[in-house]
Amino acid sequence: MTKAGSALLLLLAIFFSPGLLPRSAAEDAVGKAGASPASPSPSVYDLQRRIDTVLNRSSLRKVLFSAQIVDAGTGEAVYEKNPHLALMPASNMKIVTSAAALEYLGRDFAFVTRVGLCGDAVVVKGSGDPLLGDKETETKNGWRFQPFIGEIAARLRELEVASVSDILIDTSIFDNQRVHPSWPLNQLHQKYACEVSGLNFNGNCVDISAANRNGKAVLALDPPTDYVKLINALTVWRSRRSWFSVHRTDVPCELLVQGNCRTAAGPYAVAVQNPALFFGRLLRNALIEAGIGVGGEVRESPAPEGCEFRPLAEHATSIGDCLQRTNKDSLGLAAEAMFKRLGAQSDPDGKRGSWEGGQKGLSGYLRGLGVDEREFVIADGSGLSRDNRLSANALTRVLMHLAAGADWEFYENSLAVGGLDGTIENHFWEKKYRGRVLAKSGYIQAVRALSGVVRTDSGDYIFSILANKAGSGARTAIDGAVKAVIDWAARL
Repeated sequence: MTKAGSALLLLLAIFFSPGLLPRSAAEDAVGKAGASPASPSPSVYDLQRRIDTVLNRSSLRKVLFSAQIVDAGTGEAVYEKNPHLALMPASNMKIVTSAAALEYLGRDFAFVTRVGLCGDAVVVKGSGDPLLGDKETETKNGWRFQPFIGEIAARLRELEVASVSDILIDTSIFDNQRVHPSWPLNQLHQKYACEVSGLNFNGNCVDISAANRNGKAVLALDPPTDYVKLINALTVWRSRRSWFSVHRTDVPCELLVQGNCRTAAGPYAVAVQNPALFFGRLLRNALIEAGIGVGGEVRESPAPEGCEFRPLAEHATSIGDCLQRTNKDSLGLAAEAMFKRLGAQSDPDGKRGSWEGGQKGLSGYLRGLGVDEREFVIADGSGLSRDNRLSANALTRVLMHLAAGADWEFYENSLAVGGLDGTIENHFWEKKYRGRVLAKSGYIQAVRALSGVVRTDSGDYIFSILANKAGSGARTAIDGAVKAVIDWAARL
């Protein structure tokens, strides 16, 4: 046989060897042998490729992402995209605030507001409690609304106190800066931008409703109060839908209500100014309704020195309730109160909690976890400020630290659950994803974020995905990336 003939036979032998058969032919050969073809296990590369496809769509080319997904069991990253890039986190800042509060204040901590008599004056000692009079918390705990104010009045009647002089509200647990300097000025009447005081009540908001009463637009406040004055500029047009907007005027505690009242609109929550005095006015009116005279003023002031404090009532709010409202419901006031309370804890007198003190507390917490200082800037506790910066790596480190500790289940229960509750109730609602994503969402203008833990068939994964210069499409992409983890892990 010639050399050319030998080479041809060799090539044919190689081509028809079982290991090099075309896929369909190989499968036929295996089938004839009575064996099943092995399905290759998906690799981490498969996950990375799928998430890159989701995040690198042409419609998202201007979006800045910082993303990291970590195997909670091994600590190994299975996906990263600019993980150390510090971006605006929006409400994902609440993860760091709540985690630091749990670390430094402890799971047994409670905000305790105390009321007593000093001479013939009623003194209310604020604790910075963000959930005093909070309807959501009181409903969950089976309390009726405003039980604390009613309890104070009832106790005075039991003691047969016929009248009191001043009502003094001691807010010295926090400083006097109730509005963060970098919050948007045109949003300060919104409930998510409410003032933060040493004495907070009802989320530091009133609910405003409008109703058409025989052709006249009528406004109502809940809780009813004379502390807020409403300027009714509503029209009544049957041909137009019902709506209204609320704006502050140059007069303190005066609100201009504009819009149309065809039938009814609201209620809408609107932030009040100086919440301590708001509470004081509600208490004053409740005492008068209970037949107790109030001869003096409602003032923001500590009790006079040397005064004997005779306890009347107290109200405690657990840190567990604060974590729930902060993370599951994204209540900014709860985050800011814990943030300032961290500052107060470091003060020698345990008072004057401030944003500056909270900044130092959270910065120290992140440094203690080994987060590089270039990966965070702390401005406030809620993420409303656009001066905040966090990297995905910083957030996953916080969550991994929690997951390795004794308080993980306690903390994990405060996160919103995809398809079931909280701010992600309407996300991950499909059967194969529902209940598997426990996370904190984030949203301010041009910012979308989601961080938490995803439960899969092969274990838990800690994740953080932040997007800046983002629109609604970025949030869809973030959800898609998290779903990709669940789908991928199901095949492992």
